[in-house]
Amino acid sequence: MKISNKKGTLLIEGMTCSNCAAGIEKHLSSRGVSNVSVNFSTSEANFSCVNFSELEIKKMIESLGYSIKENSKKEKTSIQSKLFYFSLFFTLPLFSHMFLKEVEEVNFLQDPFIQFLLCLPVYLLGTWFFGRSAIASIKSKSLNMDVLITIGSSAAFFYSIYGWILFGGTPEAHQYLFFETSATIITLVLLGNLLEKRSVQQTTTAINELSEIQKTKAKVQRNNEIIELHFEEIIVGDIIIVNSGDKIAVDGIIIEGNASIDESMITGESIPVTKTINNNVIGGTILLSGNIKIKAISVGSDTLLSNIIDLVKNAQNNKPKIQKLGDKVSGVFVPVVVLISCLTFIFSYYAFGIELVESFERSIAVLVISCPCAMGLATPTAIMVGIGRAAKNGILIKGGSTLEKFSKIKHMFFDKTGTITTGNFKIKTLEVINEEESYVKNIIFNLENYSSHPIAKSLVAELNKKPPTKTQDLLLV
Repeated sequence: MKISNKKGTLLIEGMTCSNCAAGIEKHLSSRGVSNVSVNFSTSEANFSCVNFSELEIKKMIESLGYSIKENSKKEKTSIQSKLFYFSLFFTLPLFSHMFLKEVEEVNFLQDPFIQFLLCLPVYLLGTWFFGRSAIASIKSKSLNMDVLITIGSSAAFFYSIYGWILFGGTPEAHQYLFFETSATIITLVLLGNLLEKRSVQQTTTAINELSEIQKTKAKVQRNNEIIELHFEEIIVGDIIIVNSGDKIAVDGIIIEGNASIDESMITGESIPVTKTINNNVIGGTILLSGNIKIKAISVGSDTLLSNIIDLVKNAQNNKPKIQKLGDKVSGVFVPVVVLISCLTFIFSYYAFGIELVESFERSIAVLVISCPCAMGLATPTAIMVGIGRAAKNGILIKGGSTLEKFSKIKHMFFDKTGTITTGNFKIKTLEVINEEESYVKNIIFNLENYSSHPIAKSLVAELNKKPPTKTQDLLLV
């Protein structure tokens, strides 16, 4: 067995709700895996490789019915999209027979055998997609919404087969046929998963934007040659050449030259920082002027920016009270819903004398409309969005519990003006005494045009919004 203290990250495919993530996390923790955190929004599982190798942890996850992505490249068309359009192709004609009973051309859709043929591909697809997840959640003793979907669609499907066998193609059989219900349940849930996936992708925009800051190429000096490498290919000790306007690829120390560097992305300070030999530089910052050579100190996942991205991704580990409550409710939600569904059928049929078919419909309705996803996903998604947007703007919040405390803050005090201002000043009013305003503006513009001071640059930018006047042309001459 391989023993190490390094952290591992895996991309999991097949999770359909936040309860899936909770089930995987619970299963790995029960097996002895340390520091497990599974994030449904990013599809990532983070853990420490202390007692198990990464390969062994992969097998544990796969034993629950999920698969592991080998890379993070996005598919042009997601699996949710493919499955939805496939099921929609069969569900539309099956569902439409309810509204086209009087149209002779589509009377064949009333045939139980035709309905069975249309429903079967959708049901098999749904069983494959949702059933695996449902069985996995049962194994991990953390039931998810797929259990409800699988039970609901299966009940409608097999009840329809029972009615078809019992009454054949007679008119009496139609009140027992729920093939369209089984197919519609699966199709609508697939649509919901598709919309949910797109929604989650939008919430991770801040993480993606932070990651994009990292992605750059650098000129690296190796073996007396200068080669261009992607930031992920740079190793500790590499000598990197950075010129004016370049983005610094990794954290390092200056060994030659001096430069003015914009570090506002990390520090919030709007004024550029002058750096010289033996000064540290941060990956992702921009060199405004000068030329330097730096020696790489921290690369890849060890850079400061990478740590910030990890902080945002793992913000859910530090859960606020409201999310802990939501997790507890979600954990018992599914078995309670199954119990309520059974009681609905029993009371409807036996206590209130409602017909068998309608009692059955009511019990299925309870299963279908009860979905713990919104409850389990809303809070962690909101936390990720809040912390992600803050990180993008240079504010680091360590976890959801800290974010929750902000709602109770009434007064805030800051001691560094430069940290919480943008450095982009605006001219609010300009009062000119005994002179033309345009003439004064032109004087200010030409005086500040060659200065690198933040206020000078802001004045030039503001005054440059209007086209030059004749007075300015005369002044320049």
